Amino acid sequence: MLRGRLSSPRFRRRLVWLCALVATAGLVTLAATKYSNTGRSNATPLIDKPATVYRFPARMHLTKQDRDELFAVTSRFVMTAVRRKHLDAAWAMLGPEMRVGQTRRSWDTGFNNVVPFKADGIGLFTILYAYQNDVAVDTGLVSGRGNGWAAKTFTIELKRYPGDAREWRVASWVPKGIGGGGTLSPSRRAGPPPPPFHSKLSARWLMAPLVFFALLIVSLTAWGLGGTIRARRAARRYAKALGYSSSSNPS
Repeated sequence: MLRGRLSSPRFRRRLVWLCALVATAGLVTLAATKYSNTGRSNATPLIDKPATVYRFPARMHLTKQDRDELFAVTSRFVMTAVRRKHLDAAWAMLGPEMRVGQTRRSWDTGFNNVVPFKADGIGLFTILYAYQNDVAVDTGLVSGRGNGWAAKTFTIELKRYPGDAREWRVASWVPKGIGGGGTLSPSRRAGPPPPPFHSKLSARWLMAPLVFFALLIVSLTAWGLGGTIRARRAARRYAKALGYSSSSNPS
């Protein structure tokens, strides 16, 4: 019976089309299962390792000697690097963080990463935090006297590094808040404060609009009262002309 069917041209054509459809469906299914996701995964691969836990460094109890050393280093740094005087002596006080991005030659020019201030002294010295070999201090600098007085607060971080654990070095110098005058740059000094403002118009001129508005109010009040009085007089004359009296009823 199968031979008879295969001898039919129509059957053979239908069989070829059926085989082609089955093969196409098989290829599509294979491609869909093998290449179903062509994107890349951004998921973090799982690593079978212990989790990294941040631990605070050990706190440091500062003795009087430690505070004196920190104040001495801060004073030398302010009087040299911050004031832009004897910069060659301040280079040795910098830690690795402060030396990044500059050379000794660029440091000596005065255009460096230390924010300058024309300081005459230190008026504030407060410990912000103290970890082992890492201390931050809020330092208030003052400049000038009298009317030219100015102040600015900076946070200085001092560290002691391995291999030189006896010397405190400057790790950062960051301005804190908004300060007054007295700042300077390598190329110019700050000028005097601006003069006080004096008004060119006398305060007596402020009386002119007040007098005007007062006269206007008085005039409007007088005009209103005069109109009311005139209306009443006209009403009485009208009533008298018609022969009405105050006790009679016009109706």
